[in-house]
Amino acid sequence: MKKKLILVGLLLASFGALNSVFAAVNKTEVLIKDAITVTINVSSSKGPVAGALVKIAANGMTIGAATTDASGKANITIPTYGGQMVSIDVSHALYKNDKKTEVTLTNGGTFSFSLKSKTQTAEEINENSEEKVNKLEEKTNESLEKTEEYKENTEKYNENKENAMKSQEELRKEREEAERIAEEKRKNAEMNASEAEKNRQEAERIRLENEKKTEAEARQREEEAKKREQELAEKKKELENSKLEEAKSEEERAKKEAEEKQKEQEKDIKAAEKKAKEEEEKAKEAKKEAEEKEKAEKEKAEEAKKEAKEEEKKEKEEEKAKEEAEKEAKEAAKEEKEAEKDAKEAEKEKERAEEYKKEMEKLDEDQKKLDDERKKLDGKIKELDKKIDKAKKKGKDTSGLMSDLEKLQKKHEKLDDDQKKIDDKRKKAKKKAN
Repeated sequence: MKKKLILVGLLLASFGALNSVFAAVNKTEVLIKDAITVTINVSSSKGPVAGALVKIAANGMTIGAATTDASGKANITIPTYGGQMVSIDVSHALYKNDKKTEVTLTNGGTFSFSLKSKTQTAEEINENSEEKVNKLEEKTNESLEKTEEYKENTEKYNENKENAMKSQEELRKEREEAERIAEEKRKNAEMNASEAEKNRQEAERIRLENEKKTEAEARQREEEAKKREQELAEKKKELENSKLEEAKSEEERAKKEAEEKQKEQEKDIKAAEKKAKEEEEKAKEAKKEAEEKEKAEKEKAEEAKKEAKEEEKKEKEEEKAKEEAEKEAKEAAKEEKEAEKDAKEAEKEKERAEEYKKEMEKLDEDQKKLDDERKKLDGKIKELDKKIDKAKKKGKDTSGLMSDLEKLQKKHEKLDDDQKKIDDKRKKAKKKAN
């Protein structure tokens, strides 16, 4: 195989995040091999998979792409390949994605993938539908048998209904007296609790106001930092994009072809699903009708059973109600004491919130000063960026301007340290307030 030695000069002028450091110009000797062709076989448990998208990438950049044919094969030709490690990705809308990494390619090499299905095939849908219809018919017959059983139970429960009635007046009076005592205690507790809640809500309002303001400002500073970092990254990306266009074009063509084939396959599955759904709906209607009859008879039986047991429970319920009322009276007295305790604690919370508010106001003043300094510094950086761009367009040396930019970035870092100190003070104040 004939080899060609090519001297390629690569000019890399990229901004580093927040530091604006320029990389030096490197000259590298690259050994380029002749074009190679590899074959990708894609199959599933049902046989070959057509319409799958296959992509080969090196260092995150697509260097070859194609779509599998009816036999599940895709032949991919790579114009220049230097023996580097690559990854092979296979995707299809109806199957789970598969991937091989750290692969070395050879001319005429073959790689096989076995995909797992996400959805059922049209044949499987029809088989499952028939099974569901049979099960629904079995349940319909069971519902008809239960309907007769519930009719018999209704008659039995009605016979026992009259045997459970007893006198309950005395127990009812004792329960009402205990409830009255509990209600008085509860009202006293609620009065104390209401005052405590007002103080607690005021403290919480003050704390939340300060937290909301602090968090919003922190988010704004974070977004500004991200924006600066993104602007620097975009300048670097502009210098690298030109080499990716050819591989991207081939990837888009293969992706489009794969999508068209996969849509046809999805269309066949949807038709099978629609037919199966219609058959299931018919079976469901028959099952629903039988279940409604069963439900009606079951409700009658349950109602009769409920009425028969209701009278048996009343005496026990009155006794239990009396005990509950006495218990509630004790609980109300306990709540009254707890409310008094909560009122005192809420007052303390309010005092802590006031202290927290004063501390936040002082830190807000420091924050404003820092923000003013950062705003002035950002203006200088923007002006310097314009000068650098203008100098580049004219082919002038930018080393002096870049040195000035680096100094401004160091001032930014100093402001970041000051910001961290302010944020730490906010966290300590917040922790103390809580």
